[in-house]
Amino acid sequence: MAYAPGRGLQDFYGGQGDLKKGLLRCVGEPDRRFQEDALRILRALRFSATLGFAIEGETLAAARRQKGLLVGLSAERVAGELGKLLVGQGAKGVLLDYPDLLGVVLPELLPMVGLDQRNVHHCYDLLTHTAVAVDHTPPQLALRLAALFHDCGKPACFSLGEDGQGHFYGHARESAALAETALRRLRCPNKLRERVVKLIRYHDSPVEEKFLRRWLNRLGEEDFFALLALQRADSLALAPAYR
Repeated sequence: MAYAPGRGLQDFYGGQGDLKKGLLRCVGEPDRRFQEDALRILRALRFSATLGFAIEGETLAAARRQKGLLVGLSAERVAGELGKLLVGQGAKGVLLDYPDLLGVVLPELLPMVGLDQRNVHHCYDLLTHTAVAVDHTPPQLALRLAALFHDCGKPACFSLGEDGQGHFYGHARESAALAETALRRLRCPNKLRERVVKLIRYHDSPVEEKFLRRWLNRLGEEDFFALLALQRADSLALAPAYR
């Protein structure tokens, strides 16, 4: 759409109609638009997360056909779109609906898709648990990133106990290492990366009242309360009986 003095709003592609319907649609041929700049694929996901719009069918199909182009984008541009996506109110839905697209730039997500945790504490597969945890964290980038990666090490740590329950010993350490690698790949600022990795490393640690001073000394006040927020979100993504 464009506005011209004396001519008013010019809408040659039905943009007003799509706005009313809450639809995201490429102008013209979607494959060509994504070939011109593959970042538009991530931008569509970001707009879906921030605006609550659905992606029109042909646009989505083209995004899936052209998703391989995402690997050629600069890390900084990818990180910028992902950051805005994650703090959007619809981030949960985007994570669940488009892991195939996000997985091109965040391959750490792919082993989580459909992973049955086989544990009474969990009623969701691993990616759904992660998306619900993200949804329950405040819309702050460090916290959302910590929630996104907090359990990404579980697939590598899975074991089935004699009790028939799934266990993930050492997953916090493995998740922190994977998050470190991912955030370095995305060239995130050092301070942000270090904070996210620290929160993930401690997300599974019990914070007992008698040790509050020790935790405050270890993390500082800001990160201590961020850890509590992450642990709360993690708990709200458990089976109802264990929340």
